[in-house]
Amino acid sequence: MDRAIVLIGVSETRGRLGRLEAVESAVDLMEQWARGQGIPADRIARITDGAGEPVTTYQISRWVRHFVEQDPVEQLIVYFSGHGSMDGRAEFWHLSDAPNDLNAAVNLVVSLDAALRGSVRHVVFISDACRTVSKGVPQAKLHGAGIFPNPIDDDGSRGVDVFYATRLGAPALEVPVRVGANDVYKAAYTEVLFEVLRGAKPHVVTGGFIRPWPLKRALQTLVPEYLRVHGFPPALNQDPDAHILSGDEAWVARFDLGVPQSLPHGPRPSVDPAESPASFGVSPLSAEALVSRVLCHPVDDASLEIPPLHAMTEQARDVLHKAVAAVGEGVPGLEASGLVVIGQRVQGVRCLEYDGAIKPRFGSVGASGSTDTVTFRAWEFPDLWTPKQALVQLRDGSGLLVPIFNGCIATLKWDPEGRMALHYDPLYAHADTDDMRQLQWLRAVVAEAAKQNVFEVDKASAQALDERMAKLQFLDPALALYAAYAYREIGEIDRIRALRDYLFQRLGVHLFDLALLSRDLLRGPYTPTDFMPATPLLSTGWVLMDALGRRLPAELRSLRQYDTGQLWAHYSPQGVQRLAGWLEPSTGQAEAYSMSAPTL
Repeated sequence: MDRAIVLIGVSETRGRLGRLEAVESAVDLMEQWARGQGIPADRIARITDGAGEPVTTYQISRWVRHFVEQDPVEQLIVYFSGHGSMDGRAEFWHLSDAPNDLNAAVNLVVSLDAALRGSVRHVVFISDACRTVSKGVPQAKLHGAGIFPNPIDDDGSRGVDVFYATRLGAPALEVPVRVGANDVYKAAYTEVLFEVLRGAKPHVVTGGFIRPWPLKRALQTLVPEYLRVHGFPPALNQDPDAHILSGDEAWVARFDLGVPQSLPHGPRPSVDPAESPASFGVSPLSAEALVSRVLCHPVDDASLEIPPLHAMTEQARDVLHKAVAAVGEGVPGLEASGLVVIGQRVQGVRCLEYDGAIKPRFGSVGASGSTDTVTFRAWEFPDLWTPKQALVQLRDGSGLLVPIFNGCIATLKWDPEGRMALHYDPLYAHADTDDMRQLQWLRAVVAEAAKQNVFEVDKASAQALDERMAKLQFLDPALALYAAYAYREIGEIDRIRALRDYLFQRLGVHLFDLALLSRDLLRGPYTPTDFMPATPLLSTGWVLMDALGRRLPAELRSLRQYDTGQLWAHYSPQGVQRLAGWLEPSTGQAEAYSMSAPTL
């Protein structure tokens, strides 16, 4: 098999994230491994800032394009060591000029999608970088760039695997390791990865190959063990992850079975059995595992086992606590299809292409079995028969574009931490019915996990979620959007298309996000009135625009710069003005209703 590897290392950026000390040594290890695998020198591209030269997306994409087009290979490995961050479900590798230059980052989401539809049979991404949520406006506004060429064959699907040094929302660690009389910083994940890939763990090698799934499982065990061996307490942990989309025949490393494999370099510290991972008892239930259990079992299913709080990670406890608090909330008693806002003051609501009445109101709703209530402001659309989109402008001038469906109540709710989520309830629904109890529990867990960047699925939990949503007749279209973005990450394009078709039959309109994720927008013409709403509902849709929406009008794509980077697309005051101006020429004069916040 013809193979190539692109090694990227960025020790320092223009941000305030600090210099990383282990980047160059980590890249050295991966280059040493690549040479040991027999990858020719002219197919090992090393791009680092070790000599003081900045690392750019142009340098990286030039080498990737070379191995895709000029010197095509069957397997391409892309390794990165440096700072990373997340924005919603979007992931970025920070390059030298980030965040001053908003494009000085590798947009991993866009790169993965292009690789999936590209010509290289097997692409392996290895990310030894943090996956923490962006801190501060400059990072949150990173756009980044894809490093793979946009493919001509949009329906292709290749084997693509991505190995992450850590789980969603967590840092990747550099740890001080005693070398002689000094402490030297090492990249924990790459140190372990190198040992495994060079054959130092024979149990991972099967038939002369290290394949993706065994590698994923080995790293999940060995990285925490590495930290224990070097004296770090269980509270300081790092949990590697991976998304494996390649087939059973794919491999990452291969060996000549007739040649003894190399041993680890240097003596390995012995592990006291009393300090081994097993001695710490069963690993606490992670937030991701908690979500998986909820997806696979209804709330009253006897097989749904949720352990006591002390047997969960802190984040799992937090997800569960906030989800339970959201369950049982009453549905605002509107008399017509409408929009409800909780937790924010609204300046005005403009319903595009709607020429009926808009009736403002306010009220309060309580949780089932509780005396606590929350106030809401609502706008009813009694003459609404077909889906419309409402431009909601908040008191600070910022806003959102929200679909309004006949027979549904759309609710925008801000929690005490300022995080917003959108959900839908059927008109005249009662919170104490079985379907509503199931719906509220399911979406409460999914929404909270999504807010904390820990909502992910595998093929089994995706199937279970599909079945749960179908049984509930897709009462909440927002839940289908959470699912679709999670399906995209595991390559389940057919599931996304099935969601698109079902919701079109139910709602009578194509949801923009589902059309984008189904790759429909790469094929047919686009007009704002063809989709609901006219822009992505979740911010990750904007991040994917370069890959999946590159044929859309430039005026639409330019609106991305005004998205503030929250989970659900939310636009700055200037963005609201630009959005309104862009929509009105194509939809005609829109009815607008503005009201001051009512005094209670």
